[in-house]
Amino acid sequence: MSSRAAAAAAPALAACAGLAVLVAHPPVGWWWTSFLAPGLLLAALDLDARAATGRRVRAARLGAVAGLVAFAPMLSWLIAPAGVVGWGLLTLIQAAWMALLAVLIRPALNSPWLALVAAVAWTGIDAWRSIVPLNGFGWGALAYAHVDGSWLLPTARLVGGRGITLLVVLIGAAAYTAARATVRGVRSDPDHDVERAVARARIPFGLLVGGLLVSVLATIEPPEQIGSLDVLVVQGNDIRHWEQPVADPPLTITTAQRDLTLEAIDTGGQPELTVWPESSIDRDPSTDRGAPLAALVEEAAAAAGTLIAGASLDGPDPRTQRLIAAVQYQDGFHEADRYIKRRLVPFGEFVPLRRWLDWFPPLEQVPRDAQPGQGPQTLLLPDGTPVAVAICFETLFTEVVRSNVRGEQDPAQLLLAVTNDASFRDSAEPDQHLAQSQLRAVETGRWVVHGALSGASAFVDPDGAVHDRTEVFTRDTLRRQVPLVVGPTPYLVIGDVVGWITRGAAVVLLGAVVLAAWRRRSDGAGPTR
Repeated sequence: MSSRAAAAAAPALAACAGLAVLVAHPPVGWWWTSFLAPGLLLAALDLDARAATGRRVRAARLGAVAGLVAFAPMLSWLIAPAGVVGWGLLTLIQAAWMALLAVLIRPALNSPWLALVAAVAWTGIDAWRSIVPLNGFGWGALAYAHVDGSWLLPTARLVGGRGITLLVVLIGAAAYTAARATVRGVRSDPDHDVERAVARARIPFGLLVGGLLVSVLATIEPPEQIGSLDVLVVQGNDIRHWEQPVADPPLTITTAQRDLTLEAIDTGGQPELTVWPESSIDRDPSTDRGAPLAALVEEAAAAAGTLIAGASLDGPDPRTQRLIAAVQYQDGFHEADRYIKRRLVPFGEFVPLRRWLDWFPPLEQVPRDAQPGQGPQTLLLPDGTPVAVAICFETLFTEVVRSNVRGEQDPAQLLLAVTNDASFRDSAEPDQHLAQSQLRAVETGRWVVHGALSGASAFVDPDGAVHDRTEVFTRDTLRRQVPLVVGPTPYLVIGDVVGWITRGAAVVLLGAVVLAAWRRRSDGAGPTR
């Protein structure tokens, strides 16, 4: 292929890599395409290396192309609540991380260990973008594509979601590098001996076989289940707020929550736990302004016995601060305990640098800054069962969920993931959000009660399978005897070791790239082919 043709084909291959990442995730859910993405990106970098001088900026452009193609449509649900500017900025940040990934991989293109470098770099970049900038945003990690039908999913009990990402990239990149090495070996051999060419590609083939073996062997059965809990989930928001204005949405929604709760209890008796998702009580019921909601909560909680409800509470300074909480009510309007959300969403739940950014019109939707909760916490039910809570996008942060399940004393036997996805309208967001709960269920070995105020709500078992899923923007209830789990998974004990190691390795790779560039500049040498 000529240099000009290679230069033209490289961006197309990079775009295909991004497309493979996109369709691997919900709502398409072709998880197997995630194995194609690493090879396509490496092929794009290979072609670019033939056509150009190998400058890192060209590699960065290819990575950015892949990132834009993957994340721009994947995150399009953000346009409704945050506008085109918010969606565009977040997309550019994710594309910038992909650009950095390509820069880290580029120097190792001719190394027999390229597949391992790519796997470590990709996983490390995913780990870094989950915490930087601000609170990070690890949406679209390859692991979330594997929650439905992939043989890799059980490995999350040992190595977590990061381990799945590492194995996916290792297998995909090793398949590409093994094929590339074989083809090159055949072309360079006068006899075109395939067997000899394969022998020369033993390292890439070894990485491919090793990755496949680990992905099959590193599987562990979920922990033992003991007893069960009768759980009722109430989904009461059917308001399509962009189509039908409602005079008082908080009152309308809490009223629906009360009505559905009483109907379900009248039909099936009192459950052991009733769950109301995030924003079910969207005004502080302990204030005069929230008094009408308090009356509704009292009636529902009296009938339910134990009610854990997502609530928006006033903060220490009610004018400027609020708390996003899951409040445990016992036998009426009596607060037994509460969990305060720990990991907050910038520009959605609080505004960083508000003093300088208050002029930006979309930020009027965030008039008060949410205050984070302090440390992990479990809620104790009357029978002594500890349950953990994750609110909204906390399901995205594996360490928050893990530490909440571990608790301060006894580990939680059940995980409640409560959210309100109404802001994202009819989009792929509820499917992608549910995938996070599926992965957290496998990592922790717990059943997850995924309660979404506007849907989709579901029960998720420790194998990641979804049960009793509801439709979005419907009023509905779910009820099930949910098994309780006491034992830990290895991941619950050791944590995100793969994430920490690859995060450090990514820093080392970046240091090597910077050092090599500095040495070339110091030596007065131009970029090399």
